[in-house]
Amino acid sequence: MQQIEAKWIETALRAYPAEELSPILDIGSQTLAFRTQEKPYIQADLFDPLVARGISIIHSDLQEGEGIDISANLLEPDGYAEIKATAPRTIFCNNVLEHVLDPAAFAGKCFSLLPPGGRLVITVPKSYSHHRDPIDTMFRPTPEQISALIAEPHEILDSEIIDVGSYRDNLKKRPWIISRQILRLPFPFLGWTKWKRSMKKFYWMIWPYRQSCVILQKPLNADVDSHIDLPHHDRDPAAPSRETPAPS
Repeated sequence: MQQIEAKWIETALRAYPAEELSPILDIGSQTLAFRTQEKPYIQADLFDPLVARGISIIHSDLQEGEGIDISANLLEPDGYAEIKATAPRTIFCNNVLEHVLDPAAFAGKCFSLLPPGGRLVITVPKSYSHHRDPIDTMFRPTPEQISALIAEPHEILDSEIIDVGSYRDNLKKRPWIISRQILRLPFPFLGWTKWKRSMKKFYWMIWPYRQSCVILQKPLNADVDSHIDLPHHDRDPAAPSRETPAPS
């Protein structure tokens, strides 16, 4: 997750009362150290403001570790049941779908966890370099393509493609990392695939990273197995909506 992305999510969720959002299930959350040390803005710009509003956060990941509340696989029956038992009103699925083989199946499972009126926040890179965790399928959708993954009826509450920086920004913080590309430049014959992946870093020095961001809501009359019925919080119709730039 990039800092601008974290701020986009937090800002967008200010439109809804805390009681409609809580608890939030953060799928693919990583560890506490990742959220507070490696990428401290995730905690500072996203989760701290939500917690300050009285919103409960449940962190879920495949791995076990400090700051992970549930270690479970959403695609397995036992894992799905364990996650569903948390009864989330909001689900974060951020920077996950490019790392699964069937993004439609995974997104559909996330959406099925929600009660009527529940919200699913999905972010996926639109323009970003290959990054394995442990795989990257290079799924780089538009917000419309993300919405199309959900077969069940739903409403798009918010969507946008946002610029979130570039490799050049990473170099400002850690300039020594460019040494890997410089050292590999004269030696493509040592590993063509790895060489090409490494050289693409130069491309991302000038081309911005972009992120597709979508907030979806399950209809209030949805037929789901849930005892939770959430009120719909309508946005002010006079409020201007975000402009979604055309995908590049």
